[in-house]
Amino acid sequence: MRIDIVMPSYRSEYLTCLAIKSFEQNKSTFDFRYIVVENSDDTSYRDKVKSISENVVWVQNPTNLINSEANAIAVEKGLELVETELVFICHNDVAAVDPSWMHFLLSKINEGNKLVGTVLDNIRIKAVHISGFLTYTKFAKENNMYPTYEGSTQILDVGDILTQKCIEDGSSFFCCDNTENNDLLVENLDEEFKSFGVDRCLDDSGKVIFLHLGRGTPKSNGTYSKPNRIYLKDWVKFIVQKLG
Repeated sequence: MRIDIVMPSYRSEYLTCLAIKSFEQNKSTFDFRYIVVENSDDTSYRDKVKSISENVVWVQNPTNLINSEANAIAVEKGLELVETELVFICHNDVAAVDPSWMHFLLSKINEGNKLVGTVLDNIRIKAVHISGFLTYTKFAKENNMYPTYEGSTQILDVGDILTQKCIEDGSSFFCCDNTENNDLLVENLDEEFKSFGVDRCLDDSGKVIFLHLGRGTPKSNGTYSKPNRIYLKDWVKFIVQKLG
């Protein structure tokens, strides 16, 4: 089964390359096509990304937008090129860590869910977070993925509209268990994941199948600094070890 993957990027070679490599290594029976939307005029790592798989589409998208709006325009640009019935939309600071990951997400679609995510946002409407979700392409394309505001207050972040629409329409949606949403899950994880303090997504058996670093682009560009966080160096080391 072929699934197109939309992945925004911004001057972050290591993150994008590792994400795609992790998907390739754990794609099992799936055929993935990667639509990488580079939100700048940077072409320095384009060839390296395209060398990972023959199914990489590179979209150059120089933009003056920043933060959520920049993410949104990249998602919208990527969606224009999606050809498959289902699309996986994600950040580039993610990694698949088990060959069952997409099988599990797809099984939840087949159970009747319109939207299946890897982590919930803990604020606003607690939406399925756009760092990694699987949905129907038609559903994604017919909705405006940009954040919305009331005055200066953000009501919906990028992609939150899909959760909002599911709630309004009474459509089923699903999100995996994730340590970001429930820190009690950590104590039962395999040792290799227990102390690795990123968002760890679990299947129904409690197995870690997907990771999200969080704040990957500012961490990659040296513009983010808070104590007790996993940073780019540790992320790269961990994912490289997982990939062998």
